[in-house]
Amino acid sequence: MDNIKKTLSDASTFVTRAVQFTEEKLGKAERTELDPHLIILEQKTDNCKGYTEKIKNNAAAVLIPNPAQRAESLFFDNVPVDKIGIKNERLTNLEYLGNDM
Repeated sequence: MDNIKKTLSDASTFVTRAVQFTEEKLGKAERTELDPHLIILEQKTDNCKGYTEKIKNNAAAVLIPNPAQRAESLFFDNVPVDKIGIKNERLTNLEYLGNDM
């Protein structure tokens, strides 16, 4: 008998969660109003996460540079291409990292 009660309880919980999930996806559920301070903190956290990811990715580019970019920078550093009108306007990996910091 206890086994049946437990099974019915689990089924009831499952159905309740399924209904809640469906209402949330369809937009019919009551939304919990969040504190404005909490919303501001959430936005700040998202911004901080974005900046941190940018810095991390640019630091990785400095530590493990792309071979094609290295060859291009070597070419522009050693060949006098400004005499023929070609200009290298790409920032280096260190400059990208500095801009994000």
